[in-house]
Amino acid sequence: MIRINLLPREEKARRQGSGAPLKAGELVIPVALLAAVALVIAGTVTSQRMSVASLARQIADVEAQSRALAPQIERVNRLAQERAELDLRLGVISKLEQGRTQSVRLMDELAKCVPDHLWLVSAGENGGNSLTVEGVTFSNLVVSDFMANLERSPLFANVELEVAERGDLSEHRVVKFKISCQVTPNEPAN
Repeated sequence: MIRINLLPREEKARRQGSGAPLKAGELVIPVALLAAVALVIAGTVTSQRMSVASLARQIADVEAQSRALAPQIERVNRLAQERAELDLRLGVISKLEQGRTQSVRLMDELAKCVPDHLWLVSAGENGGNSLTVEGVTFSNLVVSDFMANLERSPLFANVELEVAERGDLSEHRVVKFKISCQVTPNEPAN
């Protein structure tokens, strides 16, 4: 392959002269700039290493404190669990204590509501908050008085007559009835 140089002579001389060595003054600025950048990078690296070392010491201190406090933390957790179990037991005991006197209060209040010439045949709680009462009497008016007494009582609410029918009992004409009502045990008895 043949090469032909078509550049004028001045251009040719300048191109050949550009490979001349640089003077010392021309290198000072780039070297100083490079040195400054190297110093900034070295300072940043040193600062980051010191920060990492400081954080590693802090982590080690916190882990040592955590290991030292682990028995106390476990004891506090165990005591909290025991307290929760104790609160649960106390709640059950409180509920039993309240239920212990509820039946007595209920029967006492029911006895107070029974008018003369009315006899109860049965009384039963359904689900703890509903009461069904069956009985006999000589008149519907006595049944009405009984229902009114139950309505006035703080332990009974929503008194409803389910059945009232004529019947015979030992050669006497009687009214057999069945009443249902709600029990409100949280109300204080009179």
